[in-house]
Amino acid sequence: MIDRMRKMRYYRQVPLALLTGAVTGAFVLGIAGRMATAVIALITGHAPNLSLSGGLEAVVVGTLVGAVGGIPLLAVRSVHSRSKLVRGTTVGGMLFICSGLGASIFGKITLGVSSVQLVMLGIVAIMFIVYGICADTLLTRFACAAVERDGPDKRENPG
Repeated sequence: MIDRMRKMRYYRQVPLALLTGAVTGAFVLGIAGRMATAVIALITGHAPNLSLSGGLEAVVVGTLVGAVGGIPLLAVRSVHSRSKLVRGTTVGGMLFICSGLGASIFGKITLGVSSVQLVMLGIVAIMFIVYGICADTLLTRFACAAVERDGPDKRENPG
């Protein structure tokens, strides 16, 4: 009975992980990502090319990638139960590698030897790691609030 309760609690966390990943992805990967590209464009002397459709596209892609990242976050949380930094960095690194592989397979990026491209790639890697840490922190807060809401009777006594 206790094993069944643990499984039910885990399955209840899946929608929460998807939602947390989507919200965090929209803010960190979408909005902050678009701002970072605009700043890099301004620093290098190019026009930032800001538009409503481009901003919305960045938010939608960030939301989708973030929602997908919620599932590995839940899996990594079950393996690394102590350190938020390790969990967030692991999930962010996994998403960065998968996104980079997907973009290179579909021909969306071509890497040259440009220093601007390397700097931008480093910024994107850092943003994915920040996404992982923020998503894990938010998921931990929501999960703790759900446990407090359920009360000690439902948590300790499977009944």
